[in-house]
Amino acid sequence: MKFFLILTFLFASFGDGKYDEFKITDEYLEYDVYWKFINLGKIRIWVKVTGDSVYSRIHVGSNPYIFFLNVDYTFESRFHKDFLIDSWLSVYEIKDGIPLKTDFKREKDLIIARQFDMRNESLIGQKSIVYPDRYYHGITAFFVVRKLCGTGVVVYLPLLFATEEKLERPPFVLRVEKSRFDFLDEREEVKISSFGSQIKTIKFGGYAFFVSKELAGVTGEFNGWLSDDWARVPIKATFNTFLGVVRLELSKWEKQGWNPPVK
Repeated sequence: MKFFLILTFLFASFGDGKYDEFKITDEYLEYDVYWKFINLGKIRIWVKVTGDSVYSRIHVGSNPYIFFLNVDYTFESRFHKDFLIDSWLSVYEIKDGIPLKTDFKREKDLIIARQFDMRNESLIGQKSIVYPDRYYHGITAFFVVRKLCGTGVVVYLPLLFATEEKLERPPFVLRVEKSRFDFLDEREEVKISSFGSQIKTIKFGGYAFFVSKELAGVTGEFNGWLSDDWARVPIKATFNTFLGVVRLELSKWEKQGWNPPVK
């Protein structure tokens, strides 16, 4: 709870200043993922805003021609635009030819994950952990980063995730792990393959203290560059994985009234 109060104070403190430029609006964002010069796959993000309600869906898919990588996940969530904590999350995947859906929800002091066989919507099993404190997941953290980028603060965000453990039934472990985010007040101009001019960005950094085996072993240090304007669109990011450093670059976008801010 103490962490939540600190973060709420941060949002309020910067709410009326220059960092309040970011607004959540409808958008479609597409990213190419590279390891060196090899295209590993794509990340697609859909956001739909209805009143104060935000629906977001993210698909992470590896390049089908890359034999050493097989990633295919879809994440979806709905939450209030000003209240990003403790929201439900659904994850879709296919494992051993079976389409699965795993729902993550807050129930009192518990976080409960229930996994379903989508062929007949039957419950395969569930896991729960006692966690009375607030948490974020991958989708809501995506918007927290955009809200706080450039504020010059360092925060530790508690992130919910499940990692596969074959001896478990169902075969995953539910966890909340904190990651450090350094929201630097640092401006840079970056170049990406899909855009001909240098783009004005705000840089942030951080460190993940866990290993996401399902997402190519993402762990350790990461960096990101967001557009230096009201949209705070992620332009580029780098992550450590079991392959080494991978790079994400914005390749397509649909967002009313927005194009990357040029030098």
